Amino acid sequence: MYETEEARLKQLKEHLDQQSLPLSEADQAIRRGMERACREKRQARRRCKRIFGSVAVVALLLLTFITSIRVSPVFAQAVASIPGLEKFVELIAMDKGLDAVIQNDYYQEIGVTQTIDDKTLTVDGVILDETGINIFYTIKSERSLKGLQVNYINLKAEGIPEGSFSYGNVMDEEEIHTYKDRIDYQFGELYTSQNQSFDLSVAIKLKDQETVFSVPFTVPEQVKASEVYTIDKKVDIQGQQFTIEKVTVSPLRVGVKITIDPTNTMKILQFEDMRLEDEKGELWGSIRNGTTAFGGEDGKYTFFLQSNYFSQPKKLYLRINKVQALNVEEVFAEVNTETGEWLNQPNDQKIQLLQSNKHHAEFIMKNMDEEEFPFFFLGSAIDAKGEEVETPTTGKYGDEEATHWDLNFGRTDYANPLRLELFAYPNYLEGNIKIKIK
Repeated sequence: MYETEEARLKQLKEHLDQQSLPLSEADQAIRRGMERACREKRQARRRCKRIFGSVAVVALLLLTFITSIRVSPVFAQAVASIPGLEKFVELIAMDKGLDAVIQNDYYQEIGVTQTIDDKTLTVDGVILDETGINIFYTIKSERSLKGLQVNYINLKAEGIPEGSFSYGNVMDEEEIHTYKDRIDYQFGELYTSQNQSFDLSVAIKLKDQETVFSVPFTVPEQVKASEVYTIDKKVDIQGQQFTIEKVTVSPLRVGVKITIDPTNTMKILQFEDMRLEDEKGELWGSIRNGTTAFGGEDGKYTFFLQSNYFSQPKKLYLRINKVQALNVEEVFAEVNTETGEWLNQPNDQKIQLLQSNKHHAEFIMKNMDEEEFPFFFLGSAIDAKGEEVETPTTGKYGDEEATHWDLNFGRTDYANPLRLELFAYPNYLEGNIKIKIK
């Protein structure tokens, strides 16, 4: 741990020690988080297949979710001062880049609405740059919206690159007539078109009745250009090599493009502590609520960090000190769900197959250092015949002693063993990578 980070963590601990959170509120927050993670995981899988179905470059789409948070009073006041944005405080907190976007008046109000029956959708505002667009919207009704589900989202525009969506929010139990959410559309490549007119479709389901909103809107002001830094530097962490190709700094996010060396004996799964650091020691870490990375089977990935676009530091560095990695032969977990065996389980056996059958599998890991492992670690499933087995619902929860993962399989006529792709695993390689960006 570095001195600046350690000092900040100490200050944060002292601050949190002075705060109170009733147990009932904590329990509600945990339940909301579990419900949200499960629902959004199902939505994310459907979106990935739809958006990327014809594109062969996708190997990784990680979504992280924020459930219940306490917001900086200064930040909350700044957000609340913008008409219509005050209700989205919890959807943009915990991200220094979005904080800076608001502070620098880069959020643009839209205010376009559509009413269908007794429900009205309003596109409140957007944040648009060359890497993506965040759309803040509200659905209101005189009737209760409790149980509302967002079935799908679609965004169209002339020349818009294909990309990935993340969306989904837990309804405030005290505001049953209002649903608010933030849609993050992450472009697959830089969007440099002068066209800023979009068509947003939102399909919702309430009490078995589907409503499809279609709202055209135009972003009034032109986007700010991204800053692209070519790095092209090969680095090594405990014998595993990768190349930092370039760093793209935009208002919404920072993209770090990396190519993994195909001759590595281990597969790097996660760059868990990747961060930017300026000359004063200020840090910008991973995206906390949205798409955190995507990439392809050719070993090329783009990882996203919180943006320092509006900070304009004199010096800027990319820091990496720890990555998750597994031996190549262990990257796909071979599991026989009928016998309950993990056939090629990593030697450390940190994650155990607790129980399984052809409908369901449950994994467990004892918490290390009193900390929960914060990742969904399993991805796609392929059976012994090479056929895909969908996992329509997955869940993750933790207690004081362990972290649990649940997978439910979409069919039971598959042939064992299943090959489950691992996206994360608590096996770490450590180093001290510091690359000067400017």
